[in-house]
Amino acid sequence: MTKKIFNEEDYLCCVDEVGETVKRIVRNFQMMERDQIKPLGFTTTQCYCMIELLKSPLTMHELSTKMNLNSSTMTRIVDKLVRDDLIIRTRDASDRRIVVVSLSESGHDSAEKVRAKINDYYKDITKHLPKNRVDEVLEAVSLLMDAFEKANPNCC
Repeated sequence: MTKKIFNEEDYLCCVDEVGETVKRIVRNFQMMERDQIKPLGFTTTQCYCMIELLKSPLTMHELSTKMNLNSSTMTRIVDKLVRDDLIIRTRDASDRRIVVVSLSESGHDSAEKVRAKINDYYKDITKHLPKNRVDEVLEAVSLLMDAFEKANPNCC
């Protein structure tokens, strides 16, 4: 079997369609943020920060890495969540330079509400997919995400 060699033109066939589809996905995600997250009183970044901390406490460096944000931006976000008594900062006992962040009790409750609201939204999306094609959709989205990451290696 001969391997087909692709040239630049082979990849240009669908640029407009891919671009329009991605714009629609982004717009729909923005609408989800507006309708699901903002009414709970959080920014999208605060929301995903708290959801990360639901899994386990993290150092500020680990949280910055997971959120793909620089340290100063992450510090400003965490500062507001600490001010609102949603996150607790503690110093690592063995290395006082390391700051560990975790959810307070009210932060945990808020994060659970946010996660439930987002999951309800994704359940609604899933029930509108043809049942026998969900795996196909997940595979296609995975391919698209891989392409995004290769096109922008500094992201995520």
